[in-house]
Amino acid sequence: MENYKKRGITFIALVATIIIALIILSTVLIAYETIVGNTEKSEFAREIYTVKKLVLDYEFMNSSYPIESEVILDLNNIDVDSQIQFSDEPGYATNSITLSSIDLAKAGVENIIRGTKRYGATDIYAFSTTTNKLYYLSGEHINNNVYYTLTDELYKLIDINDVK
Repeated sequence: MENYKKRGITFIALVATIIIALIILSTVLIAYETIVGNTEKSEFAREIYTVKKLVLDYEFMNSSYPIESEVILDLNNIDVDSQIQFSDEPGYATNSITLSSIDLAKAGVENIIRGTKRYGATDIYAFSTTTNKLYYLSGEHINNNVYYTLTDELYKLIDINDVK
């Protein structure tokens, strides 16, 4: 009998290579999702911070807020995990919070993505004159969370010196 040498890739080597490739691919995808999520959070945080600063600057200069109208927010329409963002507001216990919609032009707000009513009636920024918090009533959906205001997590992502 002749001794034949087998050539080629064994099945085990092929499976191992595929598993390693899948591990690397999943790691890259997870890292990419994290980067995109942090970028979206940072962008939202910068915008809401800027709008809030302009509202407070307007109030300082004019002794009144740049308010259009009163808005009643029903917390029953917001998922339970996100409701905590409104916990400092009077009316939180009754699930009915009164806020004031912002007149963006009056406040000097320009070039923003959110709050322009372009995506419906809740696509507005609303301000609490009680707590001086600004809310985006549509909520910003990032990964598995919905952000309505500048939370501690979002605040940590922005460098105040970079915000114009």
